[in-house]
Amino acid sequence: MKIVIKDIEGYVPFFRLSGEEIRNQTGVRAPNEKAFCSYDEDPLTLSYEASYKIVRKYSHYLKDKRLALIFVSSSFNHWLEKNPSVTLSRALDLPISTATISISGGTESIVSAFEFAYSLLKSHLSDCVLIATGERRRGAEWDIDFGLSDGGGAIFITPASENEQGIFSVYDFFHISEETPSISSEDGKIICVDERFIATEVYSFLIKKVVSPDLKVVFSSPTFGIALQVMRTFKLKDDVFSAFGSFGNSQIPISLAYSTGMLKKGDKLAVLGLGNGVKGVILTFEGNSSPHREIIKVFERRKKMKFGDYMKVKDIVGFPEDESSISLLWREREQNLSFYGLKCSDCGNSIFPVQNYCQICGGKNLSKEKMSREGEVFTFTEDYLTTYADIFPPLPMLVVRTENGARVYVQGIELEDGERFSVGDKVELTLRILNVWKGFRNYFYKARKKREF
Repeated sequence: MKIVIKDIEGYVPFFRLSGEEIRNQTGVRAPNEKAFCSYDEDPLTLSYEASYKIVRKYSHYLKDKRLALIFVSSSFNHWLEKNPSVTLSRALDLPISTATISISGGTESIVSAFEFAYSLLKSHLSDCVLIATGERRRGAEWDIDFGLSDGGGAIFITPASENEQGIFSVYDFFHISEETPSISSEDGKIICVDERFIATEVYSFLIKKVVSPDLKVVFSSPTFGIALQVMRTFKLKDDVFSAFGSFGNSQIPISLAYSTGMLKKGDKLAVLGLGNGVKGVILTFEGNSSPHREIIKVFERRKKMKFGDYMKVKDIVGFPEDESSISLLWREREQNLSFYGLKCSDCGNSIFPVQNYCQICGGKNLSKEKMSREGEVFTFTEDYLTTYADIFPPLPMLVVRTENGARVYVQGIELEDGERFSVGDKVELTLRILNVWKGFRNYFYKARKKREF
């Protein structure tokens, strides 16, 4: 039995700060653009963006499978005593029997997740594994900060027969555990005392032990400066680093998806995680280049922001406290995370949020219904006075009619400059932070225009 990567998805946030803007304002080197989160995104919502595409695509395949979900992040420090993969699993509406694991650490953690997934499948403890990753990192100094981008990714791994193809098959693993000095953090912000030394001496010394000239290389790196030095040392070309800098653990799914457009069937690819030492997995490309076409669409979906607006948005991590209760959060978990409403058996009306009776016919013969996450704008209003309206004026509030007919009141997001929502616009709903209560982040859905590329 071989183990294959069946699918790969990457997510890059909508907001971008151009490298030219960075250099003009700060004078520091930078990639072509920095991708950064909106105020209502965090590593969990970033990972959701990529994971949901896979779950939706393989919904029938997953029905009778034992699934494991592994959430990987070096920057998710909100729920120190909770397992964020459980919240992600609920938002993806996975079975409660799904094995949920969270892995944190350096930017080599994604390779640890690979190896864990491989072991679960080889030992028949799981039938398939979804690795989800999200990173929202900041640097303590500008020369580090502007080389970091926020992003998410997902990798779907399954067993396969010898005649069955995936995108990649897993060939081998290796790791060198080595203390790597100078990479640290202060108040959650990355510090690297000597990027050049770490790259040219420590990582180059370790990589030479495991990488042969016949292998193509994809790697994650703690900082953009380290990545540049490694690429120069080994004469590597990496379009993703040049375009966005370091995505942390999310670099691997994004770069893997991009690499499928450059590889030939049978090529071997070394996937390296650089952190405390080097961890790696060797993959064999099996010829499916579709992830490359999809990730290019993700790269092209963008809004360029001015430097001043970036400085306003980049460190907003708090939300107004909204009164709630533990019992309310528990009762509404299926509605707010898994996005279930009701259907009236008497008149066929779809209802959201959950109510005691049908507002159309007054019937009480109601059953649970999964809401569609696509629809169209039924009506809307625009708010110029709310929080963040000075950065994103006006703030659209929409009533979306989902494909199954329910009307859902949500915030509109991700508009191009000068663009507005209109009645009838096709939209898709995605998970974002709504508010906070007693330190608990409440997630709900917001709407963006459905765009064709």
